[in-house]
Amino acid sequence: MTRIAMPSSLSLRRQIAALEAQIEEIKREGEYLIGVRLERSPAGGTASSNAKEECRYARLRSGRGKLLPNGKKSMYVSIQDITRYDAACKRGERIQKLERELNQVRTQLAKLEQSQYHRLDGRASKPRRQPKNVAFNVHQAASEIVVSPPPVPIVPAAILVLYRQHSNAPVHAVAAEIWHGDQRIAEVKPVHCMGMKGDRVSAYIKEMLASLSQQFQVTRFENVIKEIPVEQCPIANCPLSM
Repeated sequence: MTRIAMPSSLSLRRQIAALEAQIEEIKREGEYLIGVRLERSPAGGTASSNAKEECRYARLRSGRGKLLPNGKKSMYVSIQDITRYDAACKRGERIQKLERELNQVRTQLAKLEQSQYHRLDGRASKPRRQPKNVAFNVHQAASEIVVSPPPVPIVPAAILVLYRQHSNAPVHAVAAEIWHGDQRIAEVKPVHCMGMKGDRVSAYIKEMLASLSQQFQVTRFENVIKEIPVEQCPIANCPLSM
């Protein structure tokens, strides 16, 4: 079975260029009329009787949607201009034929390029399987460029410090720290909360945050709470510290 080779996009582009060149060459030959035919029939209407009998006139007729230079669908041509308009009509026929062929090739090229795009897009959407046991490419790693992250604006941060045995245990003592980047710039010394109810401890933490806000413009404690075992409570004479 003989397999017909499909034209490539390069060959189609060459055909388009050749057809465009032929059209331009015909246009340079002289004036042309597209969609217009020349009728060699006797003049009618208001033409003289001699003109009607001797066929000294021809008539141009335009196709659908086209008008002649006189703004009408038809125009009488004198015998002296018949040869001129006949040549113009024939040039128009040749141009029209080449333009139809040109449009067909352009449509064929568009379909070919669209199908190639879909094939490439389909390949790109399917990740290729990497071969197993592939050695790491040292040269590739060495050529990678390390980009430094942009500087992060540093603002004061407040960290709440709680001394208790575990996350659900009662709070033994409360403290706070103020950090500026990776440096601790201030701290609130621990205060015992023994005997205080939970709502009173929460109220004290809010008071402490309000005081820090006035001094360091912090509006909240960080989400991560620094928890320290009760045994490490630094308050002097703490009954539970080691």
